[in-house]
Amino acid sequence: MTADQHEIIEEIKGLSLDAQTPLQKIEHTLHPYVAFLIMPLFALANAGMHIGSTFFSELMNPVSAGVGVGLVLGKSIGVFGFTYVMVRLKLADLPALVNWKHVTGVALLAGVGFTMSLFVSNLAFSDAEHVDAAKYGILLASLLSGTAGITYLRSLAKGQKDSIPSF
Repeated sequence: MTADQHEIIEEIKGLSLDAQTPLQKIEHTLHPYVAFLIMPLFALANAGMHIGSTFFSELMNPVSAGVGVGLVLGKSIGVFGFTYVMVRLKLADLPALVNWKHVTGVALLAGVGFTMSLFVSNLAFSDAEHVDAAKYGILLASLLSGTAGITYLRSLAKGQKDSIPSF
């Protein structure tokens, strides 16, 4: 990209930002706060979890550990495995500029399944203690999967900056 092209793109960007309505500007400004603070706090509050002094001991419960491992490993293996099978059977193709390392990163993120996992755990367990233990496992699995996926994909992005085309 030449300097002239870059200047034209920046001018178009500025004009498009000027064309936004005030509501769009407010929405764009508030999005990070809503996505990364308000929504997670809302989900946690609606989960009915009590995070207190017994939080870490609750994580050692076999139900918590099983649910956590199932989400982190099971969903990652499932997403990667299904994608691999579909591509090998030629029923699907990887998108342009996507390789198996990217699929691995997305598979790691798949363990973040807070809402549906809470719903399923309420159906799977009739004992309130087991439901609470499952909630702790879901919370831990979501944190681990999200952290692992983001860290892995960011490390890929750093190593591929030279190979990613600029637009």
